[in-house]
Amino acid sequence: MSNTIIKAPCITMTELKSLFIEMTSQNCNLRCKHCYIDFKDKKVKDFIPIEKVRQSLVTIDKSKLQYIHLTGAEPMLHPDFNHILRLCLKYTSVVIHTNALNINDKKARFMRKVEEENNLNNEIIFMISIDHYIEKENDNIRGRGSFRKAVHAIQSLVKYEFNPILAIVNHYSMPENELKQHFQELCRSFDFETTDINFKIIPLLDKNLKSEIPEKTDFTALNTECSVSRTLTVNGVFTCPLLCNDNRGKCGSDFSDFSNKNYLETAFCSQCVRYNNYMFLFKL
Repeated sequence: MSNTIIKAPCITMTELKSLFIEMTSQNCNLRCKHCYIDFKDKKVKDFIPIEKVRQSLVTIDKSKLQYIHLTGAEPMLHPDFNHILRLCLKYTSVVIHTNALNINDKKARFMRKVEEENNLNNEIIFMISIDHYIEKENDNIRGRGSFRKAVHAIQSLVKYEFNPILAIVNHYSMPENELKQHFQELCRSFDFETTDINFKIIPLLDKNLKSEIPEKTDFTALNTECSVSRTLTVNGVFTCPLLCNDNRGKCGSDFSDFSNKNYLETAFCSQCVRYNNYMFLFKL
């Protein structure tokens, strides 16, 4: 009888290029059918303290940092969102992953002002969640009224010369080219001329999938996000935004002492490897 212990494959973080900040893990104004978050209480107040963000930015090695990503649940619900955004812009460009329900003409104009205040030429990049080009189909996934609010937010951002990215979960398993074409037509209908960079097609994530990583996987050929990023949460540092608050993804309490290793032992990890660094919801 063999006593061999089977270990999960390990990925080592080589350098910190992307810092994800989970602004809140449970606060969101939508309940999308495909969301990877298991919501427990609509009223939980789990916003990350601004001082924790500030201290982390002082501590990390910023020499290679390319982006700071503000994620959630819904990051723009954070009561100190504007202050944290300004703080992060002092270091690098900031990507806001949002359902856009909090974005209107006034907010877009304010965001343009915030970006212009920054004298380091760091950008604010909006990644807007919208999952279908037909209102009824989108709202069936994301909730009534979400389509119109997202479209209005996109129009407002374009008006103030932002170039938003549409994060589209392919809930209906359509051919990607067809899905992208329909969204291009939608954007063209309100004078938003797009290119490939404006669309991120995301495969439908099955958080209960138990598939294993093939034994012959060439990990040297992979370029997983966990090899170049870490995620800051109110509960510590994690290897991936999808693994926040999962002990298998925790690698430290803060950035003064954290592990650069990540063991691929979750359903999220196996799907990330399968799509070779798709990083379903987050990667640019």
